[in-house]
Amino acid sequence: MRSIIVLLQNDAGDNEILMRILNDLKKDKNPFGPDKLYLKTIIEKYLPEDKHLLKYLE
Repeated sequence: MRSIIVLLQNDAGDNEILMRILNDLKKDKNPFGPDKLYLKTIIEKYLPEDKHLLKYLE
């Protein structure tokens, strides 16, 4: 969740999608479908140091 907040603070990516993903995670829902793919892509692009998070998206 912290990485998503950092992305939002830095205007890295689509804030609407990131907020939806963040809210889903707060409700213990895992991202799926297009949101999961988007989150994977945005982490690889803007937060390569957090690639360890990608294992949770597989």
